[in-house]
Amino acid sequence: MSEEISKIEKTILNKKPKRIPINRYLTGSELLDILVGGGEGLGYSMGKIVNFVSDKSSGKSFLACEVIASAYYKYNDKFKWVYDDCESGFTFNTKKLYGFEIMPNDIKKRIKSPTVEEAYCNIRNFFEKLPNDEFGIYVIDSLDGLDSKEGKILADEQFKNFKKKNSGEKEEKLSGSYRMGKAKYLSQTFFPQLAYLIEKKNGLLIIISQVRTNLDPFSFEKYSRAGGKALDFYAHTVLWLANVNKILAKGIPIGITVKAKNTKSKTPRPYRECYLKLFFEYGLDDITTGIDYLYGFLTLKGKLIKNPRGEWNEVSMNRKELIDYIEKNNLQKELRKKVSDKWEALEESVKLNRKPKYSE
Repeated sequence: MSEEISKIEKTILNKKPKRIPINRYLTGSELLDILVGGGEGLGYSMGKIVNFVSDKSSGKSFLACEVIASAYYKYNDKFKWVYDDCESGFTFNTKKLYGFEIMPNDIKKRIKSPTVEEAYCNIRNFFEKLPNDEFGIYVIDSLDGLDSKEGKILADEQFKNFKKKNSGEKEEKLSGSYRMGKAKYLSQTFFPQLAYLIEKKNGLLIIISQVRTNLDPFSFEKYSRAGGKALDFYAHTVLWLANVNKILAKGIPIGITVKAKNTKSKTPRPYRECYLKLFFEYGLDDITTGIDYLYGFLTLKGKLIKNPRGEWNEVSMNRKELIDYIEKNNLQKELRKKVSDKWEALEESVKLNRKPKYSE
């Protein structure tokens, strides 16, 4: 297969991939741009809802920050964003990482939606105010951190009963409909209304989700996440992330290897996957990620092979030498092209190339 891909690579080396002319938000990694672009361009299509799903410490918040940072430097004053920290878990020093604050230092200026109803209003307000010639990203971190008005009312009633019980008073009957308010609101109002609004803007809504064990006996999936079928239906891309191993330096964790897979993609190329290198004090490393993919330095499980070496301009180098050489000589553009060429060569090698089914 590798020899076949090499032959195809040579035939497309000087060809530019066909890209549909549409504005997109880049991810901070050429490899991930290709994956989520699905053969229609690089990065996420504007006017869409995308969903990042993973367990804790798997890079989903980092990846959201990378998209914001990329757009910040691409669109400058024409770019607006909101990072809605529903869980109050945002601790990144983005000033050090990217040169600007993604989350305001002033707590009073932060947006933190406590319920799905308030999140809907905040998101709608953001995109309705976004001028048609500007660009905007709204991040919900996370959907699981949002309650519903019904849930808050029920919690208040439970607490009142707790106090009455302790004082010897008679408890009251609780209201509520088995906490189905959130799911109903998401499916009937939240996603349908926002999807229609965002589609008309140069915007992107990033929904971050936490995985949980799937208790549905009729499902073959081990894990599930909040949002249910509504999120599955309205999301353009659902990207599942997994922390496959830690990156160590002298025994100290300095980053992680993340496996990314688009389990849903409204493009011709769903179910693609790749490995990403993410460093805690640097962010998503496009160079290391690209080199590992280009030279096949990772195993199928994302582990680094022994004694990795590759050639650049017919000069053999080890992995660290390759990374340093490309960075010091500003060869990132050339690396991105090589990565793209290899990916497209593989895609070309698996095409059916059959006559159209209904052609004469």
